[in-house]
Amino acid sequence: MDKIFDRVKRILVSPQEALVEVKSETMTVADTMKNYVAYVAAIPAAAWLIGLLGRAPFFRAIMYSLLTYAMGLAMVFIFGKVVNALAPHFNSTKNDLNAFKLAMYCYTPGFVAGVFNINPTLSILATLGSLYGIYVFYLGLPVLMETPEDKRIVYTIVTVIVMIIVVVILGSIVTALAWGGLASSFRYY
Repeated sequence: MDKIFDRVKRILVSPQEALVEVKSETMTVADTMKNYVAYVAAIPAAAWLIGLLGRAPFFRAIMYSLLTYAMGLAMVFIFGKVVNALAPHFNSTKNDLNAFKLAMYCYTPGFVAGVFNINPTLSILATLGSLYGIYVFYLGLPVLMETPEDKRIVYTIVTVIVMIIVVVILGSIVTALAWGGLASSFRYY
């Protein structure tokens, strides 16, 4: 657990150095999902659960939290695939593992900021973590994907647009599954 906290802290405080360090690490996608992403992605899901208990029907709160967790895991994996698929279009090196590392670490700030989901009215603040994650992504492109300087901004913008579309689609599915169209039973105090 100390290794996870240390990695999270380094990504948040000194992302450039953390990304350079991670480039040389040998890991598999499965091991990293199990030993890092599974823990960090639990932060917003647990916060949603705490925040929704007493404000929404118990089953719906549990369901929404579990689906949010699954969506977080899926988003990291999908983001890595998108980054890798787009690499040749931006004169970058196609590398599935490095694309996954970049996805994993640029999602970290958003996952950590997901703690604001404890109070649903503050959950918009989790967006700040996601914005910082875009910055981490921008920093990581030349390190992990060997993206030329003149392609970094466009690569970042295109990737973010694609992922916003994916998030909207998956988020709609999660909401529909968890709330079953009965959002009126969700109440704030």
